[in-house]
Amino acid sequence: MFYLKGIIKDDKTESFTRKDGTAGQKRTLFIEPNGDIYPQSVDVPLDRKYGKVGERIEIEVNAYPYCFIDKQKRKAFLSVYVPKDPVAVN
Repeated sequence: MFYLKGIIKDDKTESFTRKDGTAGQKRTLFIEPNGDIYPQSVDVPLDRKYGKVGERIEIEVNAYPYCFIDKQKRKAFLSVYVPKDPVAVN
């Protein structure tokens, strides 16, 4: 597990249809980590409150790296690193 700290840039809820024809919903938070300019997308539960867009948050996340090969989901590698110059945490 990892802790992701940053600012909420966007909060989207999407409706979709599953393969079996039932309706479903998915909620995604886009969080810009401290010292980074690229937001990370995180799938979160629909009913949980995390804050409003622009607020600074810290959440615990699990990483599930995958890729698609021949239209099938496969395991992939996850690269995690410590930056050379540490970023000040507020």
